[in-house]
Amino acid sequence: MQRTVTVIEKITGRVIGAYPVDLSGQDHQTSDDQYFAKAFEAAVDGGLITAAEAHAVEFRLE
Repeated sequence: MQRTVTVIEKITGRVIGAYPVDLSGQDHQTSDDQYFAKAFEAAVDGGLITAAEAHAVEFRLE
């Protein structure tokens, strides 16, 4: 199933990104943590945040 993970700055509450994450190919029940992990990976790979900035953002499922 595809879900959107929104990336939000903790200090300001500002939305800084949103990633559609599709885990429909999984053979098992997917958890929210799997969506967050994929979105984190995409945010770092895309240059939105660095791994060191992970504490400054939060991820929410839409």
